[in-house]
Amino acid sequence: MSRYSVIAFVLALGTCALGLARGSFAVGATDAYGYVSEADLIAHGTLRIDQQFVRALSWPFADRSFAPPGYRPAIERGFIVPIYPAGAPLVMALFQRAAGRGAVFYVVPLLGGLCVWMTFALGASTHSRLAGVLAALLVATSPSFMTELMAPASDVAATAWWTTALMLTVRGGSLGALGAGAGVSLAVLTRPNLVPLVVVVGLFWVWRLARGEVNAARFVALFAGAAVPGCVAVAAINQFLYGSPLSSGYGSFRVLYDLRYALPNLDRYPRWLLQTQTPFIVLAMAAPLFSRVSRDRQTSRRLETGHVVLLLSFAAVVMLSYLFYLPFGRDEWVYLRFLLPAYPSLLVLAVAVTIEASRLVRAREAVRTAGALIVCVTVAGWQARASVERGALAARLIDQRYVDVGRYIDVTLPSDSVVIASLHAGSIRYYSGRRTLNYDRLERRWLDEAVAELRRSGARPFIALEEGEMPSFRERFGELNVLGRLDWPPMAERREPIRVRIYDPADRERFQRGETIETQSIQPARRR
Repeated sequence: MSRYSVIAFVLALGTCALGLARGSFAVGATDAYGYVSEADLIAHGTLRIDQQFVRALSWPFADRSFAPPGYRPAIERGFIVPIYPAGAPLVMALFQRAAGRGAVFYVVPLLGGLCVWMTFALGASTHSRLAGVLAALLVATSPSFMTELMAPASDVAATAWWTTALMLTVRGGSLGALGAGAGVSLAVLTRPNLVPLVVVVGLFWVWRLARGEVNAARFVALFAGAAVPGCVAVAAINQFLYGSPLSSGYGSFRVLYDLRYALPNLDRYPRWLLQTQTPFIVLAMAAPLFSRVSRDRQTSRRLETGHVVLLLSFAAVVMLSYLFYLPFGRDEWVYLRFLLPAYPSLLVLAVAVTIEASRLVRAREAVRTAGALIVCVTVAGWQARASVERGALAARLIDQRYVDVGRYIDVTLPSDSVVIASLHAGSIRYYSGRRTLNYDRLERRWLDEAVAELRRSGARPFIALEEGEMPSFRERFGELNVLGRLDWPPMAERREPIRVRIYDPADRERFQRGETIETQSIQPARRR
């Protein structure tokens, strides 16, 4: 094993260790709850949650109001189903079956380490081991990558599978074709909307066949045979959950994609990319200037034109997949996670361009190599600092509130409780097993009546809100519902670093009569 391979292995191991040591490990808001709870469903052999009790409720869209973030009503009334693709939850479910419920949180750190290692291997196969190790360093320190490394979601997983598929495609051979196809299957299962990338990778194998390479037809067949199952599985799951192989849990194609979205996204993604990755990543665009045709051995250039076309085409399709996608907040840079699968390709090419450009300088090889190394390490250092400043390492502390509130409810509130919440609607279900009503999906005039009806049915309703949710809750319900005013003390409160309050609607009546309502303090729960 070369020294560069050892460095890359240490980087991959360190990435995995960082994710395990500083990762959230909490079932928090929409994404975390959606993926982890779906993994729990798969581990128990189902993809639906039975909620037949909604049939007896009178308010409009009661089935929707009892679907927590990350879920939607099923085709058959009385059930809810996850909206997220099954790829990442499927891997999490395997870990849960093997090592218990908490093992789901190991998946993203482990795949993060795999992604860093595969970036090294991709760089080594495309250009050189030096390019590979520097690209791996830049991926590992990327603010987008480091932020997603801490969350139990699908972005790092999708990036790892696609990078594996690209690396094996560049290397070629029978095992490469089979492995690349398997990587594509896992990637499509993880993020189906990037299915056009299958064509990009597949065309590279077909291109080898067109060039007349030995055994190329067999390689194409092996790749296709391993890639197709993932696509078929996605179609089958969509048919079962949403009624059509072309449907998804996120909504209709017409809602998600529109030509009008291009301009807002062109304002967002390029700006966010330069702010978090520096202009260094743009050097990838210069890769064709430093490439050679693979049969041209008269030049000292290491980049092959075919590989450059593959990696740039791959990155371009990732970008185009989100150019016409529903825009998000103008300053919510975290949605760069959508583009994360393109990072390894772009950073490998940017590093290769840096190394090739340094060779144009008249100096000793060691000096030129040192210059390229200094540039890349400086960029990596800036990225690492930006990652910390943007809160990548604070996820565990911040997300602990979901665990604390959920476990408090598990211990304190009666088993027949129904908790009205939004951000905590999923985590309360996960940690306490109590039913939750998602107030974002409850019509404005129905809060008081919904609470009254739940009481008549024998349930005990409560309300759980973060401090930042309270203004919007009052605005939504306060005018038409007395409970929407939140004008009585909470029964319990979690104070630092983010305040969360739990209200008992029955306390309002006592408070109006002049009784004193004592607020309990929710203490941090011990990790299990």
